[in-house]
Amino acid sequence: MSFLLRAALVIGTLSYFALREGGQAPPPLPASVPGAMPDLARALPAAWNAVPPEARERVAREGLAELSRRLSVPPPSQDTLAEADRRPAWRGAEGR
Repeated sequence: MSFLLRAALVIGTLSYFALREGGQAPPPLPASVPGAMPDLARALPAAWNAVPPEARERVAREGLAELSRRLSVPPPSQDTLAEADRRPAWRGAEGR
């Protein structure tokens, strides 16, 4: 799921910057245009309140559980070095 969200974010960002011309942001759509996106400050709370209370509680509980699970377990190491790679052979003059 996070892959889809990241992909949507990247595609949206790239689309936004593709529409920019001369360093200016594209003009906002007028509210009278059919299909124009409503103001997010009003749309998101309205959408959240449209969800049944049981589903909202479940989403919040599962989201908090997943967040706490991810924060409590450190991510696996991305280190690709072997132990022998950390101790390379000495290249230089031998000790005197």
